[in-house]
Amino acid sequence: MVLVFAHRGAESIAPENTEAAFKTALEHGARAIELDVQLTKDDVPVVVHDYKLKRYNKDAKLAVNQYTFDELQKIDVGSYFDKQFAGAKIPSLENILQFIPEDIIINIEIKNSPVAHKGIEPKVAALAAQHHNLDNIIVSSFDHTALLKISKCNPDIKLGFLMHYPMINAGRYVSMTGLNAVSVHPFKKITDAAFIEECHKYGLKVYPYTVKNQKEKDRLIKLGADGVFTSLETLY
Repeated sequence: MVLVFAHRGAESIAPENTEAAFKTALEHGARAIELDVQLTKDDVPVVVHDYKLKRYNKDAKLAVNQYTFDELQKIDVGSYFDKQFAGAKIPSLENILQFIPEDIIINIEIKNSPVAHKGIEPKVAALAAQHHNLDNIIVSSFDHTALLKISKCNPDIKLGFLMHYPMINAGRYVSMTGLNAVSVHPFKKITDAAFIEECHKYGLKVYPYTVKNQKEKDRLIKLGADGVFTSLETLY
């Protein structure tokens, strides 16, 4: 079965990484959700992609980790997308995990660039175990040391290795970590049949990102990809 992740929720029809985006994705039949996590100034894991918030609100001048959670709740991150979403807030990870059904797969991406969020891994691991079925959780990151830390917190949590640049023997590299890795998430433009075959040799699923249309999805699935991350709700 091809697994299709709703990238940042239904980001093409609702403001990304908001409660509205995830609920809309579920309404459109998504069986898997992707979201991004950072830490606030007071160490609350929140669901947001960009390090700085000016893309969502031009009056928000600071980075995510320079705001407390309460301060973030005063920032409108919906109006930039459409006035109908005015007042949308950056949600906590706990809030999102509480309302997404446990039969839905959730990919939690730890955003440790351009700043490393010290202490984020134990908080993510604890919330995942407390509020969702761990069989349906994947924690991913471009920061592979963050995945090691997640594993030390809870070795039962499944891990996904994000990769943006071509890598020799990616499957072998991931398998040699000895972690509970289940998947590799490569940039779509570096994903070819040889990459997929090499990852499959080590029992790893391959989920390329981020697919923008049916043609891209069809190409990757034909190559052997096990699923995709997509921003288009019609592909769920």
